[in-house]
Amino acid sequence: MGRLEGSLTSAQILYPLMQCTDIFFLKADICQLGVDQRKVNMLAREYCVAAKIKNKPIILSHHMLYGLKAGQEKMSKSDPDSAVFME
Repeated sequence: MGRLEGSLTSAQILYPLMQCTDIFFLKADICQLGVDQRKVNMLAREYCVAAKIKNKPIILSHHMLYGLKAGQEKMSKSDPDSAVFME
């Protein structure tokens, strides 16, 4: 995904596939993610064509959300003090 062939680690190959799988496992009709996840969203839509799935997920992309800490460029769930969690 945007890198030179032959230089990918197994994690760089498997992680996008796992993200894409989540879309179908969760039966998501709408995928609302940051623009940095656009390639994963498009992979899901392309899979629908290959698998003959009629209803492709709708993609809603947005700009990255700033973290809650001063000077933080991106919100991160790995830092609980900088993120908003919804259940």
